[in-house]
Amino acid sequence: MSSSAANPTPSRSWRDIRQGPRSRSLSRAGRRRMVLGSVKLGLACACLLGGAWAGLELYRTWERDPARLREPSPAAPLKQILFATDGVLDQAWMDRTLALPRTTSLMTLDLAALEARLLASGQARSVVLRRRFADNTLVVAVRERTPVARLMVQAGGAAPALRLAAADGVVYEGSGYKDAALARLPWLDGVALRRTAKGGFEPIERMDLVARLLGAAEGLLPRQFAGWQVVSLARLADDGEIVVRTREIPEIVFSAGEDYARQLAKLDYIEETLRTHGAPPVARVNLALGGQVPVALQESIRLTPARTDPSAPPSPTRQRRDF
Repeated sequence: MSSSAANPTPSRSWRDIRQGPRSRSLSRAGRRRMVLGSVKLGLACACLLGGAWAGLELYRTWERDPARLREPSPAAPLKQILFATDGVLDQAWMDRTLALPRTTSLMTLDLAALEARLLASGQARSVVLRRRFADNTLVVAVRERTPVARLMVQAGGAAPALRLAAADGVVYEGSGYKDAALARLPWLDGVALRRTAKGGFEPIERMDLVARLLGAAEGLLPRQFAGWQVVSLARLADDGEIVVRTREIPEIVFSAGEDYARQLAKLDYIEETLRTHGAPPVARVNLALGGQVPVALQESIRLTPARTDPSAPPSPTRQRRDF
C-alpha cells in the first residue's frame, strides 16, 4: 500500500478560511471606477448649478433691462443686403425703399416694419426677410405682381399719371418695366378708383374676371390680342359685360359669366368668315347674347369720329369721392 493511501488528506471546511479584522483592499481597476464615478457626479452637479445660475441671471436681466437681450454689446453692423425677386425689381429699388442707414445693426432691424415698407409699393405681392448672422447679412426675397392692364389716373388737379393694374385688382405705380412690355398692355377704362387711408387706391372690384379674359385671349388668339387697345369695365357691375376696343373692331362685348374660350372661338370664326367673303369692316360684335351673335358692319351704323391717334389712352380715371 502506498503512503498516500495510508495517510489521506484531511478535508477542508469554512473554519479553515482566514478571517482578519479588516476586509481585503479594492483592486486597481475598482479604485479607478470609483474615482471616475465621483468625477462624473461632480460634473453633473456643476452643470445643474451652472444652468440654474444662468437661468436666474437671464430672468433678472429680462426683468431689469430687456434691451440687453435684444442687442448684443457691441452690436454687429449690417454688412450687406442680398436681394432676390421673381420679377423686374432690382437692388437699387430695394435700397431706395428700405433706406437703411449705413451704421444699422443687423440685430436691431425691425423686420415687420421693413416688410410693410416693401409691400406698400403694391408691386411686391409677398416679402420674406431673414437675418444671417454668420456674415451679418439681411436676405430679402420678393414675389411680384404681374400687370395685366394699364390706366391713366388723375387725382384732383394733378397731371394724369400712368398706373398698372394686376389680376387681383391692385393698382400700383410700377418700377423696372420696359416701355415695350408696357406698350403691349391694353388700357383700362370705365373704372372709379377710391383712395385708401395710406394714400394708395383700393383694389379694382372683379378685376379677376378681366384678367382671365385677357389671359385667354392672349393664349388663344395672340394675333388678335396684340390689337386690343382698351378694355372697359363700365358695364361690368350692372350688366356683367366687358367691352373691348381693338384696332380692327371698335366694340366687342363679352359676357363675364360665360366661357371665355367659347366666346373667343366665335369671335375668331366671325372675323375669318367676314374676311373670306370680303365684307365691310366690323363695327360691333356682341358675344354676350349666347347663341345669337349680332354683328354690325360699319356701313350699317353711324360711327363716332375716330381719335386722331387710335392707340391713345382713354380719358384719365379720376378719383372717386363718396359723400
